[in-house]
Amino acid sequence: MKINAKLIVLIIFLMLTIAVVAYGATIVGSKHDISTSTSGEEICVYCHTPHFSNTGLKPLWNRQTTTSTFTPYSSPTMNTSCPAIPNPRSLVCFSCHDGVNANNKMHDLINGPGAGSIPDTTSSPNCDRCHWTTDNNLRLFGGYPTQPLNLNTHHPISNTYPTAVQDPMFNTPPDAQKGWSDVKLDSGRVECISCHDPHDPGINPFLRKSNSGSALCLTCHIK
Repeated sequence: MKINAKLIVLIIFLMLTIAVVAYGATIVGSKHDISTSTSGEEICVYCHTPHFSNTGLKPLWNRQTTTSTFTPYSSPTMNTSCPAIPNPRSLVCFSCHDGVNANNKMHDLINGPGAGSIPDTTSSPNCDRCHWTTDNNLRLFGGYPTQPLNLNTHHPISNTYPTAVQDPMFNTPPDAQKGWSDVKLDSGRVECISCHDPHDPGINPFLRKSNSGSALCLTCHIK
């Protein structure tokens, strides 16, 4: 059977397109890539290390656990509560995004890049990825100067996702522990990774799905 060459090219193109969509964008060159372009440094090392990692935070976390105390989100309409210290699944994000712990710390990795040094003295991060060029404030929570440690102005995290009995204004996920195929729960809890995928910058700011028409919000909320 003779197959049209144009058809073959079209099929290959479609397969490549599907592959790109399936695997998402790359972290290389994104705001989570804080390696310096001139040094040829590792990218993953600024969050992860295969050796001597933080045993309290996963996966293979390469930063110290923040010792900050947060002001958690609270509301009289909530049927669940947020802990003062976020769960480890979100606490890893606050290694940088607490507005305090990472500020003015160039070398705060547990295990430095390359052959490594403990404590880290060998990393040279791209500071402009995280800092304003004018006042040195961290670009946190979507690029706005943050109120350090105050989570009361942000979406609740580390709270248990409410059941339909607790609050009928929430959709019931197909998996009570893991959530949906796109929006995630971590052991039944809402965490930073519920809405954000730190490794996929395809939908800014690292969203798991587009919020066009509030689609991301309406995955959970019935409005």
